[in-house]
Amino acid sequence: MTSYATAKPVLATSNQDEIVQKPGGWVDFSISPELKCEYDGNSSVLWTTSTPRGIPCFSMDLLRAMERGSQIIEGYFSGSESVRPLSYIALRSGISRTFNVGGDLGLFLRLIANQDRARLTEYARTAIDVSYRNYTSHNIKGVTTVALLEGDALGGGFESALSCDLVIAEEHVKAGFPEVLFNMFPGMGGLSFLTRRVGRKIAHEMSRTGRLYGARELLELGVVDRVVESRGAVSAFNDLMRNREHQREAHTAMNTIDRMLNPVTLSELHEVVRLWVDCAMRLSPRGQAWMRRLLQQQVANFGESAALRVVQGSTPTPSTEVR
Repeated sequence: MTSYATAKPVLATSNQDEIVQKPGGWVDFSISPELKCEYDGNSSVLWTTSTPRGIPCFSMDLLRAMERGSQIIEGYFSGSESVRPLSYIALRSGISRTFNVGGDLGLFLRLIANQDRARLTEYARTAIDVSYRNYTSHNIKGVTTVALLEGDALGGGFESALSCDLVIAEEHVKAGFPEVLFNMFPGMGGLSFLTRRVGRKIAHEMSRTGRLYGARELLELGVVDRVVESRGAVSAFNDLMRNREHQREAHTAMNTIDRMLNPVTLSELHEVVRLWVDCAMRLSPRGQAWMRRLLQQQVANFGESAALRVVQGSTPTPSTEVR
C-alpha cells in the first residue's frame, strides 16, 4: 500500500481568533492579506483565493500563508466530517486574467547572486510542501481539489494547478513552463504532477520547449479536465458539483485510487528540489539575464506596485547581458 507522508505537522489546535463564523453557514479563515479562505457550509466548498501583492507570483510571504492556512484548515475539518462536511476545495486567483506567474524571480536572482543555497532551499521546500499538502487534500478525507484557471498559469502557478484533482480552464488561458529559457527546469513538482497526468512524452515536450499552451491544446493533451468560455469557470464548477451530487463518494474514492496507482511522493519532490537548487547555484550570467528579462516583462505587465516590490527587494543587475 502506498503511504503519503504529511508535508508539515498539523497544528494541534486552530487559533480561534483566525476563524470567523458568519451568517448563512459561511466561515472565514483569517490567514493573510494575500490569501483568503471561505467555507460555504451549504455546498461544502472551501474557496481559497490568492491575491499576491505586486507581481502575482509565489512570494515567500504567500507560501508561508498557504502553508499556515493548510494547517489551520486541516485542524478545523479533520475528524469533524459530520458537523463540518467538506467536499471540495477550489483554488482561485484574485488577480484579473492571471492565476499565478510562478516563482519569485526577483528573490531567485538575489539568492543566486549571493550564492545563498540555504535560503533558496528553504523557499523551494516550502513550495513543494504547500503543493504536496494540496495533492493529498490537506489530509482531509473525501475532498476533491479543483483549480479554476481564470487566467494564465506559468511555472510554479502551473505546478500548483497540476497538484489538484481537477483543472478547469477558461478558453483564453495560457499555461506552460518557461524555465528552460533561462536554463532551469520546473523544480517544485511540475514534472512529477504533469507526468502523472499525461505521461513522460508529453511532459518532456511541454517542459523542454518553454512555450505556452492554449487552453484547447491543454485539453487535447489531457493536461486540463475541462475548458469553458471566459468567465465561466465558477459556473462550470457549480455544474460539476450538481452533476456529481449523487456520485461524489465514488469520485473521491477514485481520486484516492488514482493517487495510489500514480503516486507522487514527498521524498521524490525533495530530491527534485535538491537538483533544482544545484542547477540554480550554477546558473550562468546569460541564464540570469534571461531570468531578469522575464522579470522585467512581469513588472511591465503588472504596473508600479510590482516594480516597487522588486525595488524594495533590491534585485541586483549583473553586467553581462543576453547576446
